[in-house]
Amino acid sequence: MNACDKTYTVKHLTDRISAFIERLALALFAMLPLSGEAQPTGLLIDRVVGVVGREAILHSDLMGRMEQATQGGRPATQTMICGELEDLLYEKLLVEQGRLDSVVVEQGQVDLELDRRIRYFSQQLGGDEKLEAFYGKSVTEIKDDFRPQVHDQLLVQTMQQKVSGDSRLTPRDVQRFFDRIPEDSIPFINAEVEYAQLVSIPKPSEEEVRRVRRRIEEYREQVVAGTKDFCTVAILYSEDPGSAKECGDLGMVPAGVMVPEFDAVAMSLKENEVSQVFETQYGWHFMQLVERRGEQYHARHVLMRPQVSSSDLQRSRDLLDSLATAIRSARITFAQAAAEHSDDEESRSTNGVMIEPNSNSARWDMASLDQQTFFVLDKLDKGAISDPQLVVMPDGSKAYRLLQLLLLTEPHRANLKDDYRLLQQAAEGELRKKAIDDWVKDRLQATYVRVSPDHAGCQFLHQWVPLATKE
Repeated sequence: MNACDKTYTVKHLTDRISAFIERLALALFAMLPLSGEAQPTGLLIDRVVGVVGREAILHSDLMGRMEQATQGGRPATQTMICGELEDLLYEKLLVEQGRLDSVVVEQGQVDLELDRRIRYFSQQLGGDEKLEAFYGKSVTEIKDDFRPQVHDQLLVQTMQQKVSGDSRLTPRDVQRFFDRIPEDSIPFINAEVEYAQLVSIPKPSEEEVRRVRRRIEEYREQVVAGTKDFCTVAILYSEDPGSAKECGDLGMVPAGVMVPEFDAVAMSLKENEVSQVFETQYGWHFMQLVERRGEQYHARHVLMRPQVSSSDLQRSRDLLDSLATAIRSARITFAQAAAEHSDDEESRSTNGVMIEPNSNSARWDMASLDQQTFFVLDKLDKGAISDPQLVVMPDGSKAYRLLQLLLLTEPHRANLKDDYRLLQQAAEGELRKKAIDDWVKDRLQATYVRVSPDHAGCQFLHQWVPLATKE
């Protein structure tokens, strides 16, 4: 094994196992467009490429994973296909064992996870309307179609944690792990940064807020009086792109999914009752309760948002200009300014420090940053702050932000001082891998497995094929 191969082994431990669930989450939604496509008549629609216990793996499942794996122009190889198939075999083994062990996944968990996924992909595509247009289905239909898969994924997560056990290690364990890596195989770390941000999201003027409030009050009164139909008002005037064309219908949702103000109004209404106009962070609403079942409710609503003007946007820039002057003159620190003035709730709670979601640390690989952030930070010295930068928020709105460069590391070989968290993750990954290997080996002795002949030549990490009953 050459140095490159050994470096990959360490990376494999931190990437392949820890990223399994995240890749599965993306794969489920990557397959969404396929479900609505018509299949040519006379052709084989699908076939089984593997079976684990009572769980079947379809060719379309495997191709959905491959579609996700090859995004960005990465070429498909037989090794990649075999790797994706083994992930599916392992997933089905976890699901099969979870069912045998009567592991329970609550429906509320499934609903919350579906809503989290929908929000994420809606943000990536620019809103619910674009999400629905991209997949050719309403949000409600997307949720209904993929509820069983998300249930199984949560079951996989539960079983994954059960199989892996407690993989936390002491600093001495991490030191021993690092000492075992040959010197020429210590992984190479790209340039990394730590940075903070302060965001100012422009707020509409009081006059604009009053205008929108009066308008939505008029629509509510017309609905209550019966001079206008709720559905018509929602389609024509609601600014919630996900529900407007569905007559404002949100479907059945569990309490806790929507913002607290929305839940509170829904849970206070009687069936078919129309609420008063109320405000949330998204704007002004009124709602009609269709049905309530325990802690779940089915409602429809109309949303209207006060609009931000160019002068509102300029006020945000002016605020950041004044804060930047105060920071540079040491009248206030960046951390204090972010904690007191930033409109980004997530980074405000960390005094503006940005947390990398995969590692849950403040370190960011420079190559992973978006283009705008990269070029701004690349021009800053350590501790320096940028001028106000115009940014587009996930919901498509505009805002201004300041950036501060906290730390910049040069490309280097991993070491315990600078890269302890990475090495700890690799060491814990090795421990999890051993637990998984032992568990899979044990369960395969008592589980029916079948792999189709066209994949029987795969060089799997586990002995699926020798123990399988081939077709």
